[in-house]
Amino acid sequence: MLFLRMKNRTSLVFTLLLVVGDAVAVLAAYVVAYVLRVRISDVPTHQVVPANEFLLLLLLLLPFIIILFSLIGTYRATSQGKLAIIGRIFFGAATAMLFMIMIHYFMVRPLFPSKLVPIYGLVFSIIFLSLERGALYLARYLRRRRLIGVTRVMLIGDNKFALGLVDIIQRDNNYKIQAIVGSSKSATHKTFSGAVRNFPPDLIIQVATHDKPDIDVGILGFAQKNYVDFKFVPREISEVPERLELELFMGDVPMMSVQPTPLLGWGRVAKRLFDVAMSGLALVILSPIFLVVAIVNKIIFGKVLFRHTRLTRGDEKFQLLKFQTVCRELNGLTPEQAFTKINRPELIKKYRDNGDFLPDDPRYGRWARFLRKTSIDELPQLFNVLRGDISLVGPRALIPEELAEFKDKHAILHVKSGITGLAQISGRKDLPWEQRRKLDVYYVQNWSFGLDMQILFKTAWQVLTAQGAR
Repeated sequence: MLFLRMKNRTSLVFTLLLVVGDAVAVLAAYVVAYVLRVRISDVPTHQVVPANEFLLLLLLLLPFIIILFSLIGTYRATSQGKLAIIGRIFFGAATAMLFMIMIHYFMVRPLFPSKLVPIYGLVFSIIFLSLERGALYLARYLRRRRLIGVTRVMLIGDNKFALGLVDIIQRDNNYKIQAIVGSSKSATHKTFSGAVRNFPPDLIIQVATHDKPDIDVGILGFAQKNYVDFKFVPREISEVPERLELELFMGDVPMMSVQPTPLLGWGRVAKRLFDVAMSGLALVILSPIFLVVAIVNKIIFGKVLFRHTRLTRGDEKFQLLKFQTVCRELNGLTPEQAFTKINRPELIKKYRDNGDFLPDDPRYGRWARFLRKTSIDELPQLFNVLRGDISLVGPRALIPEELAEFKDKHAILHVKSGITGLAQISGRKDLPWEQRRKLDVYYVQNWSFGLDMQILFKTAWQVLTAQGAR
């Protein structure tokens, strides 16, 4: 599972490197163009644009240029041929130049000191973008020669179409055939269970055959529970259910992709950038509260923070941070263990039936109740968000032993856990445990950036009005 998570991160990191590299390349191109025309050339310019003002305007325009690059498909996840990459470099550089010329035309103060600056910028953009992308693609190629970041594929089915698909996959360095499951001589394994016994793949492709024309529910279940991508090649495209997503795999092979969540690609990148920006800003603004609570906690409990093992995306464990609210003797215990230790086992059922809440929970004193009622005890989780353990919004980060009781836990763990979520704003202390987990699954399967904003605003309102606080 660690290798699979590393592979997913590798793809995301490479896209981010492309974004940063393109921004630096375009910035460098127009800086060089400015220096050549304004500083080196003896010919007077039409307009006087100070260097610091020109640089500042460029930095302000760079995010919009990157958005334009994205719109023309520069960062799409599917494989791109060399000619397509070169074409997009030229098209992207030209689009960036035209965009800046348009801005220059409508601005009160000019962007370019001379007409030659955007022309020089176009030429150097093509050169720098080509060098930058060439270096990144070369680095990725060298990594993949060592099978780092390569998608390992398991093919289910061995009919004529499947064998043709094997040839297509083997021609792409981004993929490696790990196993072929079937009954022909070309198959490496006779059964699916035998093929996955030693090492799970990164991608499972099931090709519909005469004997198995539909999606194998068992294989799909394995893929979802182990966070493995699953694709299905139907016998006839017209027979495909509408709930599945049609895509052209490697450019020309029609397949159905079963995605457990819409939180993929640029949505995932945007969510992470938002998390970093908001958690960093919140930590700065709330730093006085952190200081006061830390001092009081040290005096009362002898300990500032509470650390506990929780689960996040990909069934990965991490240390959740909260302000300490229980005495040392109960630290790290589950509610069942804690109530038993203080000789109040009769409260266990009442606590669970009441949605993991008791109005006069004996585990907490007056100061602890204040922290929990105001949700101040949750604030250290902002550090978890900044580190990338969790997100601002997502399913509740649960204890492994608790989540193990939920049969569809894999459906929840396709996204990062969150400080707040749909379950929290839907009746934090009124919903039974099972119902809250179903809301977590709904969030995973129906994620959108707008839904995140609704949850954040409603959470802020509940915290300010102490609605549903524990």
